[in-house]
Amino acid sequence: MAAPLIRRFTRAAPGALNVFAFATDDITGLTFIRLARANMLQDLINSPNPAAGLNYNIALTSDGIQTGQNFFSEQLAETSAGRIAVGPIDLLPGNKGFSVAQTLGALTAYSFAAKFAGRPG
Repeated sequence: MAAPLIRRFTRAAPGALNVFAFATDDITGLTFIRLARANMLQDLINSPNPAAGLNYNIALTSDGIQTGQNFFSEQLAETSAGRIAVGPIDLLPGNKGFSVAQTLGALTAYSFAAKFAGRPG
């Protein structure tokens, strides 16, 4: 079994609330991870937790299109009693990424870590 792949993504500070924009992989600088074979999204977690009063909506994308699977920063806080594990979510080959909208609070950049089951390809 391959070691999990963990990547940190950052969404730059938005210009307005409720506007989705792609998060950038902090390692590659790209807005996607190319999967050459099937993989699995095992979890997402805030990295670090947003300050009090800041909330974000994270949408999983496939080839640049939102999949309908959305996650919320409140559920991704490891300190929250309401922490909900995201996965496992099966991912078919293609370009996968995350589109993020800030939904509450002063406009601020946001980062989170994604854990995939193994190497992308």
